[in-house]
Amino acid sequence: MWEMSNYANLFSPGKIGSLYLKNRIVMGPIITRLASENGAITAEMTDYYSERALGGVGLIITEAMGVDYPLAFGQPYQVRIHDDRYMPAHAKFVERIHECGAKVFASLWHTGINRGLFEGEVPVGPSAIFNSNTGITSRELSVDEIRDIVEKFGQAARRAMICGYDGVSVHAAHGYLISSFVSRATNERNDQYGGSFENRIRFALEIISAVQSHTRKDFPVICRINGDDFQEKGVTIEESTKFAVELEKAGVAAIDVSAGVYSTMDKMIEPIQYSQGWKLYLSETIRKYLHIPVFGVGVIHDPEFADRAIGEGKADFLVLARELLCEPMWASKAMAGDQHYRKCICCNYCLQRGSNNLPVRCAINPLSGREQHVPKRADKTKHIAVVGAGPAGVTAAVIASKRGHKVDLFESESSIGGQLLLAGVPPQKDKICGFVDYLKKEIVLNKVNLHLNTVFSSSDAEKFDNVVLAVGASPKKMSIKGAELITTTAWDVLKSPEETYSGKNVIVIGAGSVGCETALFLESRGAESVAVVEILPRIASDLDGPSRIKIVEELENASVELFTSSKLEFVEGKNAAIFNVGNKSLLSIPCDLIVVAIGATSSRELAEQLFEKGIAVQLIGDAHSVGRIGEAVHSGFDAVASL
Repeated sequence: MWEMSNYANLFSPGKIGSLYLKNRIVMGPIITRLASENGAITAEMTDYYSERALGGVGLIITEAMGVDYPLAFGQPYQVRIHDDRYMPAHAKFVERIHECGAKVFASLWHTGINRGLFEGEVPVGPSAIFNSNTGITSRELSVDEIRDIVEKFGQAARRAMICGYDGVSVHAAHGYLISSFVSRATNERNDQYGGSFENRIRFALEIISAVQSHTRKDFPVICRINGDDFQEKGVTIEESTKFAVELEKAGVAAIDVSAGVYSTMDKMIEPIQYSQGWKLYLSETIRKYLHIPVFGVGVIHDPEFADRAIGEGKADFLVLARELLCEPMWASKAMAGDQHYRKCICCNYCLQRGSNNLPVRCAINPLSGREQHVPKRADKTKHIAVVGAGPAGVTAAVIASKRGHKVDLFESESSIGGQLLLAGVPPQKDKICGFVDYLKKEIVLNKVNLHLNTVFSSSDAEKFDNVVLAVGASPKKMSIKGAELITTTAWDVLKSPEETYSGKNVIVIGAGSVGCETALFLESRGAESVAVVEILPRIASDLDGPSRIKIVEELENASVELFTSSKLEFVEGKNAAIFNVGNKSLLSIPCDLIVVAIGATSSRELAEQLFEKGIAVQLIGDAHSVGRIGEAVHSGFDAVASL
């Protein structure tokens, strides 16, 4: 039985304007692409949000909803609230959230300069500024257009109120339209909307006024702002504090403090390296100057940490986004004192899908965004063998057991985890180890028969109704003239995390995520020098935007030398010859060890043996197609969902 004293701060009631909330947990906005192609709310989207409401959050702030079409949008499948014809679906959506026990605010948004060409329209902003992230120069808005957008925010708020939303959140962060007016980096106007700080926040204050004029007096309006853009000439904590004070004077009921713009995306949608609550200092600073509640954000995973952060005055409410994507029951589990829950590993699988205009999914929760597809109990119990206890194999085994099958999980190594055990070795990758611990407990809770240190042979397969192979992959190798005795693979390096490389000059071949992370690991283990050689013109091209920004920064800080558009030709003595394919130059650098990180090859030997015996098998994870954690988990889920 949970007692209030466990997390008294986190689960104390809160108040935003006239609205009372049951706790201090807020679900933050994440674009889901679960809307229809024309921006209407769908059953899938409603199920996604209602699952989080059932999970116990006090307040849900929806994903960004465009107030104008097409200029407020960047792509299809983004929610619209710019026209009255969308109101019926919004009203039904709100009813469902309320039925599930949460309050809900509509997030009102205009993407502004942060969009590419869409519907043939050039993005608009305060000034004609070239955006390096989109490769497009935005069109400067006229004063009349600005006033028209202000009114559209007001009309969108009116629709939200009529549909039953409990309030609205005006999105003025992350370099979107309102934020771009506030920042000197993107606002070069010399009229009443540019120049001085007072002029640059005028657009935001006019929008707040318009929202208030179109809604009843007790309808809460909050505002999401950046505590810091982390960009030259961008908004700083000093300016954001002044901005928050002016918003409070304008009648805003709460301030939601985020950070980062698209050129500093690693501060906005943090990759795995960032520590829990790292940017709560922003909300804590702003809170000292306000009399209204302040929301804090920033990689929050643990209820204990969240409760302490509120108790220490870092924020009045805490916003969780990706953590609730991965664990919708986070709040209810925290309340119950349940320590077994998924913790987001910040892999940004969700972001990569959204960037490709695909519906939201989570790497470690295969039901996220697919809430309607919970596998049903099987009509007939089968005896299933799953071979390989990496993320794909464990997922398949657990789901099959939940469906009522008898499952034996075979692993040739002494522990489960597969390549997760290697992925968690490089610096600041320990969140992945937490996922391995979660999988271990899932095996026990779901009564999967685990056989460690056991090699599964083709003769064993005859004892089972179905065989699922999750035997992974093996690293690709390469032969380099003169380097036969000093060449190894990234996998072999990461398998020996206690090894030191003091005094060694190391060359890593391959600058994908594995190569880059291995280079950082080698540097942390004392290597004299580390160089990365990549045939492509760009490093870490397999990573999402924020993760790539962060790892490039780390490589630079670690003084790892990067050779792009290059290949290692040969080794002679203690030196390696690096050939640049662009300028045709040849460079010699010191070399004591070569580490190959050029990818992996699916392991298919056992599958071939079973095929020759006429035994049908399912290949999942890297055994089917080499990929990342998300692909592995989802393939494991899909393989047994209908067995």
